[in-house]
Amino acid sequence: MKKLLLFFIAGSLLFISSCKPGLQEEDALKINQEGIVFMNAGKYELALNAFLRAVQSPRISKDSKGTIYRNIALTYNQLEKKDSAVHFCTLAAKCYRKNSYDYLLNLAEVDILTGKTANALTRLLKAVKIDPEDMAVNNSLGLIYLGDYDDSLTDLDKALIYNSKAFEISGSRVTEEVLGRTFYKMENYEKAETHYEHLLENHPEIISYSLDMGMIKLKLKKSAEAEKLFAKVLASDSSYKETISLFKENNR
Repeated sequence: MKKLLLFFIAGSLLFISSCKPGLQEEDALKINQEGIVFMNAGKYELALNAFLRAVQSPRISKDSKGTIYRNIALTYNQLEKKDSAVHFCTLAAKCYRKNSYDYLLNLAEVDILTGKTANALTRLLKAVKIDPEDMAVNNSLGLIYLGDYDDSLTDLDKALIYNSKAFEISGSRVTEEVLGRTFYKMENYEKAETHYEHLLENHPEIISYSLDMGMIKLKLKKSAEAEKLFAKVLASDSSYKETISLFKENNR
């Protein structure tokens, strides 16, 4: 199944607030929210434009600026511009007190982007002790234990704990996809099927969900259903032909 390229995900975008926001900060919050909507719809260029506008407010609070910097980093990561993502994650970390939750979270994401996954894990385990109910830290830990960044750190039982928590908190399509992928890797194809059915029901336009569901159906010996899904994928994007053929060859 296709790995997510996220080091943190759309559901981790935060609503931001300040005790005494001025008019310009209120405007920045509205624009930031527009960016979140674009991000969750997969419209990353529009999201980036919104976040970059939001962060320009001269009266924005430091906490708000840190959150928007993080949203910018997320967007750059989705656009596969790693250097820019690292830069804005670093700026975000500097907006917070050293060793605070947000400081640790943002530096962990810098570590992930620069291939220092073990360092990221150490920071995230400290962060989750500070705030075990936040989606972002649960998601990041879940992805690490899923083996997305370093196979040697794979622990599917722990991945299930954190990815279940992330989905419980956010209920977003991206956290559900990660949870479905966790069940798939654990060879619990029935539960993976349930989550992908929900994803396809709500997001039939996302072709990767049809591909993943086809793979799940084939694992469950539902060959006719799998073939229909694969046909849908190929009708939309023929470049998946080799991927599907190889998967079918390996799962006869």
